Formats: sequence, structure tokens, C-alpha cells
Amino acid sequence: MALSFSSPLTNNPMLRGSLAAPKQRFGKFGRYAIAPIHTRFDMIEWAIWDADITDEATGLAAIIRQADTMDEALRGL
Repeated sequence: MALSFSSPLTNNPMLRGSLAAPKQRFGKFGRYAIAPIHTRFDMIEWAIWDADITDEATGLAAIIRQADTMDEALRGL
């Protein structure tokens, strides 16, 4: 899997909750997406969405995993 994001990714607490870079799709048929997200803390967090699991409230792909690093978020997928 060849995922790469422009470096360095820096957190901006004023943008908390928004993407720090565009989502990148991966997995069979692009089932998953990963992206860094700005937080109110010191560092960005990594989130993974799964197109096969939807959020009941929004009907959109659900975040299935959050981690401090991209490697941690991807582990086991």
C-alpha cells in the first residue's frame, strides 16, 4: 500500500476537526480512506473511514479508527 502525505503536516488548533490534508483511499475497491485531522491539542490525529460502515446519524462513511500516527491507524487493515 503506497500512501503518502506531504510533509511536514502541522496541527493548527484553530482548525480543529477539519482535515489537515485530503483523504486518500486504499483497500480493495477503495473501501477505506485515511486522513490527518487537526486537533485542539499539539499534534494531528489520523482517522480511517470505512465505506461499508455508515454513521447512523449522517449516513456517511463512519470513522472506524483514530490514532496518533498513520502507522498506528493502519495497523491490522
